[in-house]
Amino acid sequence: MCDERYLAIDIGGTSIKYILTDRNAEISKINEMKTDRDDGELFTSLDEIIAPHLNDIDGIALSFPGKINVEKGIAHTAGAFRWICDLEVKSILEKKYLKHVWIENDGKCGALAEFWKGNLSDVKNGVFIGLGTEIAGGIILEGKLFRGSFGSSGEFSSMLGCLKNPDNEERFGKIGGYKNLIGNCGSDGHEFFEKYHAGDVGAENALKEYSRTIAAGIVNIQSVLDVEKFCIGGGISAEDVVIDEIRESLREFITVKLGEAISEPAIEKCRFGNASGCVGALYNFLCMEKII
Repeated sequence: MCDERYLAIDIGGTSIKYILTDRNAEISKINEMKTDRDDGELFTSLDEIIAPHLNDIDGIALSFPGKINVEKGIAHTAGAFRWICDLEVKSILEKKYLKHVWIENDGKCGALAEFWKGNLSDVKNGVFIGLGTEIAGGIILEGKLFRGSFGSSGEFSSMLGCLKNPDNEERFGKIGGYKNLIGNCGSDGHEFFEKYHAGDVGAENALKEYSRTIAAGIVNIQSVLDVEKFCIGGGISAEDVVIDEIRESLREFITVKLGEAISEPAIEKCRFGNASGCVGALYNFLCMEKII
């Protein structure tokens, strides 16, 4: 087995996850730290992660929110990091650490991870949905990652809920973000699901409503793409009941639209869970380096 080591980092709006791994994506531990979204603080956080491992790694793989130019390593936008515009992330990090760096959008990394070694590896057409601060997305079509003409495919957060008014808050990313689930039922996901499993009626109703929202988004995506399977990732997807509720809500939508040309896709939890972004970033790195 090759002894090359890589640092794969998934930068999210709430937390930064990272793994130290080999080219086979063997994972012993997923590390996590809180995200600081302020201008300049992001690179301070990255230095805290990278510097201690610099002598032990052969490259740095990044999963990053927003619109990414993969070839040039530029973040044109970056989701919750509103200050980022046309930031040359690859160039900045390579000059600082003297290691090869490759960067890809977070939703696309999730899709790559599941297509490479996860629960999309058995289909030609599939979709990754990451339930987090907003909604990350990645699309596999005809056995390949679909980036789109402008690199913005899978930006499901931008889908509108109210089609009559483009200037509205009914974006899928806002109403499908995990904070919309938690609401008044807890300070975080852990507390919310403690209440849910204890039989709290408010938490039970909140999960049903949230699952209907996600299922409605899946119906919209499926109406366009007609894929075989959706893989659901993100922290809250670790709870099996989330996947079960989304499946049930989706079946209700499909039943109502029985006379329409919409086929019911399979719904599965991501194999790599919270590590999907890191694993997909590694796969992107290996592909860009032509290692695999």
